[in-house]
Amino acid sequence: MDATEEAAAKDILLALVEPQRDALPADVTGWRFGDTVPVCSWTGVTCGPEDGTITGLNLGNGFYTHTLLGMPVGDQGSEHPPARRAGQLPEMSPLRKERRHDVSRDRRATDAPPAPAGPSFPSSLGRLRTLRFLNLSSNQIRGTIPKSVTSLPNLEIFDVSSNDLEGTFPHFASDALRVLDVSKNRFHGRLDEKLFGHPDIGPNTAPYLMSLVKFDLSHNGFNGTIPLDGTSGFYNPNIAHEESMQNLKYFDLAYNLFSGTICNNFGNFENLEGLFLEHNRLVGTIPKSLFRGSGIGANPLPLTQLYLQQNALSGTLNEGLATLPKLKEIFVDGNKLTGDVPEALCAAELNNAFLYNDTEAARGCDGISCPANSASKEGVAPCKPCPDDGGFHRYLGQHGEECKGALSEEDILDRFFGLAHGNEWALNSTSTWDKGSPPCQREGVECNARGQVAKISLPSVGLRGPIASELGFLSKLRVLNLSHNQLTGFLPSDLRFAPLKSFDIRGSRMQGVVPPLMCIKEGVNDNGIGPSGVDLDLFACEHLACPRGTFSRIGRATLPEKEGERGIQCLPCYDDEAALYIARDHCTDVSIAGMQIRRKDVFNTAAKSISIIFALGLLVFTFCILRRRKLSLGTEPRANNGSGREDMQRWASSPAIDDEDEYSDDDWTAGYSEADGGRPETIELTRNPPFSDVI
Repeated sequence: MDATEEAAAKDILLALVEPQRDALPADVTGWRFGDTVPVCSWTGVTCGPEDGTITGLNLGNGFYTHTLLGMPVGDQGSEHPPARRAGQLPEMSPLRKERRHDVSRDRRATDAPPAPAGPSFPSSLGRLRTLRFLNLSSNQIRGTIPKSVTSLPNLEIFDVSSNDLEGTFPHFASDALRVLDVSKNRFHGRLDEKLFGHPDIGPNTAPYLMSLVKFDLSHNGFNGTIPLDGTSGFYNPNIAHEESMQNLKYFDLAYNLFSGTICNNFGNFENLEGLFLEHNRLVGTIPKSLFRGSGIGANPLPLTQLYLQQNALSGTLNEGLATLPKLKEIFVDGNKLTGDVPEALCAAELNNAFLYNDTEAARGCDGISCPANSASKEGVAPCKPCPDDGGFHRYLGQHGEECKGALSEEDILDRFFGLAHGNEWALNSTSTWDKGSPPCQREGVECNARGQVAKISLPSVGLRGPIASELGFLSKLRVLNLSHNQLTGFLPSDLRFAPLKSFDIRGSRMQGVVPPLMCIKEGVNDNGIGPSGVDLDLFACEHLACPRGTFSRIGRATLPEKEGERGIQCLPCYDDEAALYIARDHCTDVSIAGMQIRRKDVFNTAAKSISIIFALGLLVFTFCILRRRKLSLGTEPRANNGSGREDMQRWASSPAIDDEDEYSDDDWTAGYSEADGGRPETIELTRNPPFSDVI
């Protein structure tokens, strides 16, 4: 790096320093205005050994905001990073994660003052085109990540964790990116459907997916489904080896708002060591591909850590998880899992670190998850047995230090009334839903001959909020009609325990997917019951609710009643609401030639078309006016030294024609007047006189 480049690099870096800083700590080298110390010797700066260009900036742990800007320290660290030798890039952080205990056991501070507002992301760093490593973690940085930084072509490690950054998922230009860590910020929105599976993965689309080792989006506000399903284009079953993300070892989406299921395609990450999906809204079962792998010639994944706790996963724990050869930690508590922990897993002595190396607990099943009918503060050992309460502690690893008593039908309906904002319902009298009111006397509730709740029908009454999962514990509930309300959230998988025969949530604002174990529940909306002799997919989630992006007039699909019929199908719909919610019973799309087109797109296209037509019309009109004016100028009368007829002859002159061609269809002839005298003279007017003759 020559003197000019050195000066330019100093200018870029000194822009990160507060000019009014009186003094930096004595052990900080460089970073001072007027300092003659070479920039490659500055604390936290790494340069290439050959050309001396800046290749790394380690400004994390508060060094940028506290040391260089002199800002007060929030909950971030204050120790500046160590100086590094030229050409030495920092190693990646260990590809392991530690499960945190409850605050009281973890002794974390609870009275720490809020961190002060920090600076915006320094976009000038985008001018350091040779940068390979950038660490700005724990600096209270706010705002968005500048395009100039995500466009850096040589980035290998990008760590901006523990800041106050926002925006949607950032895309990078580097094809060498190994670590992408944007955890503990305020990013939001859905991940692109083709993020991990663009059909043309490569340097011109998402090049960083070829080299990623660590992918950490945890502790943000990302939502939607994880784009690894069959529509993402990620996995091609016809080949043995995928190109995308085959170096991946650490995949962390924990503490977000992701919904949907855990995709089988996770089994295609053949080098994956840590999978962290805890504290989301995931439903369905734990896929077997996690221990079998995916694709041709697949092997068990090299997983050492599997964190799935605090979701809404259902089904049972498969003993195949014990075949993961390197597994050290697995957490599944706080879900909707039933059954027992397989003995093979119990014997593997897992979760030692979290259990404070309590080998006795680690040798037992309680170290993985407390059994059903028990209580535990964190869902694992120590576990407290609970008496049989009618199924309310039926799940593995339920959280809560105290055993809860059995809930009556009155308790369940009271819970439903509270969550759905019952005081706002449009009923004849909401007093029938007063706390403790007899279930059979509540408006919209019907009971069987034994006085047990058998039907809840509350369509179009203004329900708002989530559906209480406790409704699944109404042991005689056969009809649940909550259609055309403002219900939100996700379908609770607990509803699979109720003996439902009719289920209707059409026209609501429910998100996510139908829990898979509900999809295989026989009898609900005739699910699994079709006409004899007809080969159909009898069990389908669509029989309970049309998935996102589709609709039908009843908000779900139906099986045909007889052979030769098709039943009602969920059809594609591209309007905004259908893209967000399940069980849509209408679509604002416009059908043109059999294609569904969004009404908004039709209006936008029509508006653009009208504008274009108007502009073209104006252009043609202007051209015609100018042409007429030009013609007028070209035929302006001259001095009268002959008849106008002579002028006309000169304008339309042509070779004489034979008499036999006088009436040729290819010519027009002008008439004559008696004033001409003598033999009438024919004057030929060509259809298209040369433009040069006209003017």
